[in-house]
Amino acid sequence: MFRVAHTIHHDHDLGLVILAALLCIFGSWVVSRLYKHVLEQPRRQALIWCYLTAMTAGITVWCTHFIAILAYQLDAPATFHFSLTFLSLIIAIIGSTLGVLIAGLVKSRRATILGGAIFGLAIAAMHYTGMVAYRVQGTIHWDIQYLVASVIISVVLTTLALGAARRGGRRSVLSMAGLLALAIILLHFTGMAAFQVTPLPALPDYANPVEYRLIALIIAGTATVIALAAFFSYVVENRTRSESVEELRKARDAAESASRAKSEFMSVLSHELRTPLTIVIGYASFLSELKNHNLAKLAPEEKPAPPHFEKMGDQAQLYGQRIKFAGGQLLTIINDILDYTNMELNELALDKTLFDTRALLEEVVEEHHGSAHDKTATLHIDTPVLSVTADRRRSLQLLGHIVGNALKFSKARDIYLRVRLQSGGFCFEVEDNGVGIAAEDLDRIFEAFTQIEDADDRAEGGTGLGLAICKKLALAHGGDITVKSTLGQGTTFSVFIPGATQMAEPAMLAQAS
Repeated sequence: MFRVAHTIHHDHDLGLVILAALLCIFGSWVVSRLYKHVLEQPRRQALIWCYLTAMTAGITVWCTHFIAILAYQLDAPATFHFSLTFLSLIIAIIGSTLGVLIAGLVKSRRATILGGAIFGLAIAAMHYTGMVAYRVQGTIHWDIQYLVASVIISVVLTTLALGAARRGGRRSVLSMAGLLALAIILLHFTGMAAFQVTPLPALPDYANPVEYRLIALIIAGTATVIALAAFFSYVVENRTRSESVEELRKARDAAESASRAKSEFMSVLSHELRTPLTIVIGYASFLSELKNHNLAKLAPEEKPAPPHFEKMGDQAQLYGQRIKFAGGQLLTIINDILDYTNMELNELALDKTLFDTRALLEEVVEEHHGSAHDKTATLHIDTPVLSVTADRRRSLQLLGHIVGNALKFSKARDIYLRVRLQSGGFCFEVEDNGVGIAAEDLDRIFEAFTQIEDADDRAEGGTGLGLAICKKLALAHGGDITVKSTLGQGTTFSVFIPGATQMAEPAMLAQAS
């Protein structure tokens, strides 16, 4: 160790030694990150990253060695044999490739030992081939003990470095980088301690050491750029993979959420269908037994009189009304499901015509007059006389869903229906002074099969498709639907529809009606 320290201090340019050490540490860190990435990849992707890791390792090790050789300055002329110097680079790259391929693809302890041994021997072979290429004017003597020690150090530390990467945890990369850098540095300077030179007098073509510094800086810069390029490839691939994983995770969550929403929808739907269907079956059963039931109440010799038939007629009328109401509920639910399914599977076809918006709003109010009376709510129309071009039937359906939701869930006492002009089209508005909707729920309410969880809301029933249908109808017109709400103050739904608008004239109003 004393001779190694002495040769570093006495025979080397410390500036170039530090430059070589910094390049070695940085390159080892990049190689360690790349090799760790190799171990985490499937075999096919790992093969590509093995080559990138090996190329980076071979070039970085060779550049570190060459800069350290340039730092070795004796009082004697020195040159480099080009072919042998290039051969040392090839040895470094091929040996690194074999070692990384064996250890990185097989991923077992034996493979790691074999790969580490090949990698370490390649570094040693590169070093001593480079030393043979280093032609110094003097008598050269090799110390076999230091030479063998340098090879053993290289093999052992390189194997330990590859083994450290196989361990889990954040420190595995740093451990591999530290051991690999130590292997390269100790190999080189132990090998230089084995290299004993007795200089001869200088020749006229003696190289200026200042030029060596310039060459060393160029080599260090080139190696750094290569290492950075390799690391940048790793960062880009890793980021792309992370984004892909995140997209897959979001897709999985969305699929799970959709599956859960559809399951909840089926649960709600079964209840919604069962309730009116039970009513239909029950009252139909009453009707079928109504005659026998009333006759059974008569005395044995008593004959049915007109009052009995009137009573039976009243009962039949009541039961018929309830069957009709329950059937209407069933029809509404089925129509909503069919509408939404058709909108999902097919492009929505619109029949755009010119119509009076006030007459449309009056029709909406008339349609929901009974529900409004039951909820003790008042529907107000607040709009100018305006004619617009859109699909009237779909507009009626859209407003019907919004008003129906307001009556069911808002607990409002007043609901205002408006139409106002807007740049490029017009806007339907439905405003209520009810309980409002929480900000975090504003986006969810337009999702299919979704209802805001509330005991009172569940009691009102519904499939959770109404606002989803409204969204699709608005988009089909080329517009959109938005909502603003404040808890405790009320909610406003706005549906923008692009198209022609004009103030309706009396003759046009009469034609539209």
